[in-house]
Amino acid sequence: MEPPVPPPQEQPPRPRSHTVTTTSSSFTANLSASSSTLAYDREFLRTPPGLLMVTEIVLGLLVWTLIAGTEYFLYPAFGWVMFVAVFYWVLTVFFLIIYMTMTYTRIPQVPWTTVGLCFNGSAFVLYLIAAIVDASSVTKELDSHNYNSWAASSISLLIGFISVNNSPWTDYSAYSYFQIVAMCDLVMILFFYIIHIFRIYRKLTCVSWPLAEFLHYLIGTILLLIASIVAASKSYNLSGLVAGATFGFLATILCVLSIWSSYKVSCITQSTNASV
Repeated sequence: MEPPVPPPQEQPPRPRSHTVTTTSSSFTANLSASSSTLAYDREFLRTPPGLLMVTEIVLGLLVWTLIAGTEYFLYPAFGWVMFVAVFYWVLTVFFLIIYMTMTYTRIPQVPWTTVGLCFNGSAFVLYLIAAIVDASSVTKELDSHNYNSWAASSISLLIGFISVNNSPWTDYSAYSYFQIVAMCDLVMILFFYIIHIFRIYRKLTCVSWPLAEFLHYLIGTILLLIASIVAASKSYNLSGLVAGATFGFLATILCVLSIWSSYKVSCITQSTNASV
């Protein structure tokens, strides 16, 4: 007789594993890979396209901010100029970010060369039309200043400052004085420019603006002339220092023209008010 077969013993339950298996999609993997390899092209701003793009941004910003300070909405022509300036300024900033972050390398499906050509071509045409419309719509007021000399003197001072700053100095005291005078004159010119562009002088009537402007240009011209003479005598034929001194003399001449312009405008305004 066969012995009875014992019943099968139940096996104890296995402990659960706390390991969690996760899966990631290819889109998430690609996104994390692209985020971790986000590039920044620092050398782009030193290339000719980068310098031109930064110049476009600065000049475009000046265009629409100066127009925004006027009553442009009363004239359809200035509304068109405002639209073109803001629209292409935003697009220029967008393209600058695209090229600095090298986003174009991660979107090869877009023909960036063709897109850039179309953008620059359309910007040239519309900016030219806007400039013609703006110039033909401007009417000169009796008390208007010579803003051309202001802008030219500001650019001359800025170029002179940059030329001296990027050149080895032969005399620290002389060129420190030149830079301080150039920057102070540049800041004050921009200050009076903003005062007249936004017509702040009509609200602050307690200040004699013609007298303040005249004294500013008189003192600034004398100091700038001294600084340019000192810079020229200490240049020792270094190209950067010679260029800085040259543009300093040019800015001095333009400041003299600004003195005459502010004096003439002040006399014309006073004589007109007296006759009325």
